Amino acid sequence: MEFSYVPPERITGNSAFVTDKDEQHHLARSLRKKPGDAVHFVDGEGWIYDGVLVSLKPEIEIQIRDRRRDRETESPEVTLAPSLLKGTRLDTVVEKATELGVSAILPMRTARTVAGGRPAGRQAGQRLDRWRRIALSAMKQSLRARLPRIEPVTSIGDVVGTASSYDLALIAWEEEGERRPGLAAGLDATARRVLLMIGPEGGFAGEEIAMAREAGMVTVSLGRSRLRSDTAAIAGLALLMAALDAP
Repeated sequence: MEFSYVPPERITGNSAFVTDKDEQHHLARSLRKKPGDAVHFVDGEGWIYDGVLVSLKPEIEIQIRDRRRDRETESPEVTLAPSLLKGTRLDTVVEKATELGVSAILPMRTARTVAGGRPAGRQAGQRLDRWRRIALSAMKQSLRARLPRIEPVTSIGDVVGTASSYDLALIAWEEEGERRPGLAAGLDATARRVLLMIGPEGGFAGEEIAMAREAGMVTVSLGRSRLRSDTAAIAGLALLMAALDAP
């Protein structure tokens, strides 16, 4: 089975309309779908649809036969807040986080974010669009029905300011070392909204850790190894999702 994507606003009653050119190409060219063929698609909000292709022109129309809520919508909502990284490393984080089932991604600037990770103006908008395209592709590839919300780049202070809105807010800190148990140890599995913050290559500054703790965030260790930021984000998220028993 392969999923296509149709945003909620393009679904009306028992009909869905594919207007995105990439999705049209995927259905008509890559999958070679023709009228009468079965089609499976998601809306990015947790619904999976089964339908039949009605027409290819002037736009692709799908007649909906059935829809069902994906099991992942019953899982806790996990938000990942990674620091900006140089090059395309954050692209990989977005892709893998989507595959793991994250609900939202909040890229953030920190005291030690390197200059190359601070795009501005038009470049920042293009980067955000790219992350959203990567997430869309990863959602379909991993057969998930929920498209993570990816916010524009913000500051660590703004992210910490939202900590109280979560049932559990965690910040990975390499200096915890062996002084604290690993991320999954003692985790409250009943938490429904969880935040995980990951720092830049140079780690969080001391004042950032102090600010996070003052806001009620819990510092956690990801183990003895010193991980690169992109590895830490993926490993930490995988540990967290498993501990919360997310699908």
